[in-house]
Amino acid sequence: MDVDRARDTIAAEAPRRLRLDELLRELGAHDGEVPPARADGITVGELVDKAAEAGFGFLVGVLTLIAIPFFGLSTPFGLAIALVGMQLAIGLPRPWLPKRARRRELSMTMLDRVLSLLARRTKWLSRSTRRRYERLLIPRLVGVGIVLLGLGLALPLPIPGSNMIFLIPLFVYAVGLLERDGVWILVGHLGTAIDMALLVVFGATVLLALEHAWHWIF
Repeated sequence: MDVDRARDTIAAEAPRRLRLDELLRELGAHDGEVPPARADGITVGELVDKAAEAGFGFLVGVLTLIAIPFFGLSTPFGLAIALVGMQLAIGLPRPWLPKRARRRELSMTMLDRVLSLLARRTKWLSRSTRRRYERLLIPRLVGVGIVLLGLGLALPLPIPGSNMIFLIPLFVYAVGLLERDGVWILVGHLGTAIDMALLVVFGATVLLALEHAWHWIF
């Protein structure tokens, strides 16, 4: 009976909530049909301040999720993410943003969309992440990876959907930072290495094509 009771208790436990999911809900984001009474928007500065020590991972995660539906705006998102990664790489304790960027307002509808996008994967993410191998969480190294991915995202590559190859490892880094999961950080490093290799190959291909075109024309 004790075994059965313990099994029933475990089965009744709610799944672990992701910090990214929790922070978005604390800020007022809602993924139901009728949102509660709340402000119409929140400034980027308030978003960063309320994230407290989770600022870097939270900010990278939110910017990444916002950038996914907007294929034409990868350059400004990429530069913003690279700025955040640079600050992590040089050892700042929390993200710094210019006053103009801090005053920029995000609508709650936008945060709702981000939460809804995240909610589709929450159960799987909750099961696959946990606090482990924290020695792999080297902020400066993660920051360099985020800078490289952000700059890659900012490049106007003539490949449909090419921004996803940068957004996926960026989101992996964000989850790894927020959940203190060294395995996810390691996967983020691997994704960064693959993306940088692809950039080198693609860059060499473009230069070769331009060289052939030049010789053909002249």
